[in-house]
Amino acid sequence: MKSPPLLALPLLLCLSLSLTASPIQTGHSTEQVIEKLGKPIGTIELREKALLLYPQGEITLKHGLVTEVELMSEAEFEADQERLRLEREKWVLDQERRRAARTQEGEAIRSEKMTSRAFTALPAKDRVDYWRSFQIRYPSVDVSEQIATALASYQTELEELRSQQKIAELEARVAQAEKEAAAARLEAEKLRKETENQRRSANYGLRYYTDPVITNPRYYYRPPKVTIYTYDKESPRQRDRDKQPMRNAPFSQQGETVAERAQRILNPTND
Repeated sequence: MKSPPLLALPLLLCLSLSLTASPIQTGHSTEQVIEKLGKPIGTIELREKALLLYPQGEITLKHGLVTEVELMSEAEFEADQERLRLEREKWVLDQERRRAARTQEGEAIRSEKMTSRAFTALPAKDRVDYWRSFQIRYPSVDVSEQIATALASYQTELEELRSQQKIAELEARVAQAEKEAAAARLEAEKLRKETENQRRSANYGLRYYTDPVITNPRYYYRPPKVTIYTYDKESPRQRDRDKQPMRNAPFSQQGETVAERAQRILNPTND
């Protein structure tokens, strides 16, 4: 059997000392572990075993008894803590450098925006949104004054928009009133025409007559109504009318009766 090299002897000696110096051994119960090391910082429950977590390492238990011990020695634990402290200090310095660089970047952007005419010409709402997002990105840069100024401008713009909206509503009302008035005029004209048509229909039979000789030629007259009566020739009234001479008749026909005249008109060939 080969003997271990001389360089490996110090490592084996330190490992054996650390194992022998550990206060926890296999076979210890959970109560003994807690009595010597205190309460663990965490516990992991598995199906058949449990892990007790400590800053120095972890201890595996099975059925309530220690089966594995993975704990650092006191010297190893102190060296590990020193390493973690140095890493923490390095991380804090790195964060401070990053914060300072970000603050410098934010201040440069703020100065650029304050002197930019294009940014100043933006609507107030856009400027408010920009400064609020800027404050989230660069919390170390104070932009409260810029946000207050943008909010004041935004309130002014809102008041102007409200007044313009009121003016637009008033103009819309005026336009609606004019539209309704025009519709009322059309309705009145339609009603007037209907009334005129009804009046004309009531005066059915009247004709419009124009005489160029008369100064005011327009007047209405009712056309004559002609009614033809048929009577018995033997009736007294018919005999009286037959005896009367016909008006507006030629001299040669004044002795004719109405019946004879009608017969003569119906049969002109008999003349």
